[in-house]
Amino acid sequence: MNITKKHVVIVALTGVVAVLALPIINLIQGQRVPEEFVAIKCGSAEMTAAKEIIGNKCMLCHMQDPVLPFYAVLPVVGQQIKRDVADGVDRVNFISFYKNGGDDQALMAKLEHAVRVNNMPPKKFLAIHWDTALNSKEKAAILRSAAKVRAEKYATNLAATEFMNDAVQPLPATWHEKLSPAKIALGKRLFNDKRLSDDDTISCASCHGMDKGGTDQAQVSTGVRDQLGPINSPTVFNAAYNIMQFWDGRAKDLAEQANGPPLDPLEMASNWEQIIGKLKKDAELTAIYVDVYGSAEWTDPNIRDAIAEFEKTLLTPDSDLDKYLKGDATAISGDAAEGYALFKSHSCGTCHTGPAMGGQSFERPIDPVAYYAFRNKKIVEKDFGRFNATKQEQDRFKMKVPLLRNIALTAPYMHDGFTSDLAEVVTIMHDHFVTPSNRERLSAADIDKIVAMLNANTGTLPL
Repeated sequence: MNITKKHVVIVALTGVVAVLALPIINLIQGQRVPEEFVAIKCGSAEMTAAKEIIGNKCMLCHMQDPVLPFYAVLPVVGQQIKRDVADGVDRVNFISFYKNGGDDQALMAKLEHAVRVNNMPPKKFLAIHWDTALNSKEKAAILRSAAKVRAEKYATNLAATEFMNDAVQPLPATWHEKLSPAKIALGKRLFNDKRLSDDDTISCASCHGMDKGGTDQAQVSTGVRDQLGPINSPTVFNAAYNIMQFWDGRAKDLAEQANGPPLDPLEMASNWEQIIGKLKKDAELTAIYVDVYGSAEWTDPNIRDAIAEFEKTLLTPDSDLDKYLKGDATAISGDAAEGYALFKSHSCGTCHTGPAMGGQSFERPIDPVAYYAFRNKKIVEKDFGRFNATKQEQDRFKMKVPLLRNIALTAPYMHDGFTSDLAEVVTIMHDHFVTPSNRERLSAADIDKIVAMLNANTGTLPL
């Protein structure tokens, strides 16, 4: 068969038409904005404008059960679309985000970062969805909306102008709600009371030492009868800022968290009837209890309430980093200042957000199997994280993001106390937790600068 120049041209043109067909069809049809999303009312003009942009550009991959394009039925393309949607919803569900009024510090930080580094939508998606690229005006509108939400909901109003809109905020010296001094005093007594354990050997302070950064500085905690727990003890300092408590978020707040250790067979191995039986025999403590709760009848909700009230006072303001964020350029070294800039530009601030620098979301390694293989670690139940509390498959391997305040005092790190080397932690986070589209080279010198910033992050406990 003779292949003429004409045949070559026809084949080439056919290929060009085939390649251009899908993006042209998508350009003509545009993105289909779900009615459920359109119906959401926003609290400000800025948020309404951002929501409209996101609705027109992003909703194919960032909502449950989107209206898929006709070609989603094709074998290869359809599978890719389903993967994109599953990944997109896992990272950001915009319907939930806007229904909650943008009340999600970590998600908002991720959105801002994606806009700034221009990595959304992914290039492979943009190749056939030409109309989804954000122009400069649209980017500015989304960033304005995020800045307004932060100013209204998250800012501590302590940052210098330069850092006012950062995801990290200076830590306040006191909790934002009024606390009861009498309840705090009772809670402090109970926090340090070993009678909460079965054999009177373990108190809350045993695993959350005031002199150890609010931890026990051990790989895993030791309970009654020298039993070892399965997981690293998180710091109690600034824990009031966590959206949920424990690595897997199984407790909604500090009071609910205080129900866990006393009843855990590996920790305090007790029960509330036994605990109350011991405490009510203490006339002095019972008199303090009566002053707080107006009754001599001890109850576990009141015990937990008092402990939680005390824990809300365990804030550690006035670190050198805080002073820097408040406007004192000399408070930290030049390396630490560069480290803070690197911390932001390399996506660290998209998870370690807010005054406590974390505790606002649950995150998993990009590839959990590869991550644990890299560590030569057999995956066990505790590594499933949030899944253990929700039993939802999308939560498997997700852990609550740890707080970075006082991080220099709280080694060993990670949920299993894997390492005490901060430089190694930074490297692991960069290589295994930052999405590939955001990941840029981090040199050894860069890592040292980030560590210098973290070492400048130790505050003062006002006790």
